[in-house]
Amino acid sequence: MNFYAVTTTSVYSVSDKRDKNNTPIVKKIALRGISKVSVGGRLKNGYYVGIMGCGIYLYHQDHPRAGRVQKPEEVNIFFWGGHTSPIIALFLKKNKAMSCFNSPDLQIGDKRWKNQTEEVLKTIGNDNPVLIISRWDPILK
Repeated sequence: MNFYAVTTTSVYSVSDKRDKNNTPIVKKIALRGISKVSVGGRLKNGYYVGIMGCGIYLYHQDHPRAGRVQKPEEVNIFFWGGHTSPIIALFLKKNKAMSCFNSPDLQIGDKRWKNQTEEVLKTIGNDNPVLIISRWDPILK
């Protein structure tokens, strides 16, 4: 599973694949302005990818429970790793994400891309072992 997250400052390619260190691959592919993570850079320090309206977060569980992965909002922020700025929209196709990113008057949880965001969330589903959707901090309110 791979999708693109447009945030208030950047575009990220987000994958449920892991690198050799077992870290999910969340890579910045575009930037407007300045950021701690440069284009081509990756978010670090986490085992899961939390998908929340306030951003994409890498995190580790603070209370591992057999058979259940904690949602990102259940985890103490001490266990959060790298994160993005707030999400504008999510896309399955890079060209649509870039078109959104270059659009005027972007808003967090922008309703213009509601269908695309909902399609990504539906594709991820509730059973992905790496990509975990928040139930308390929705992208589209």
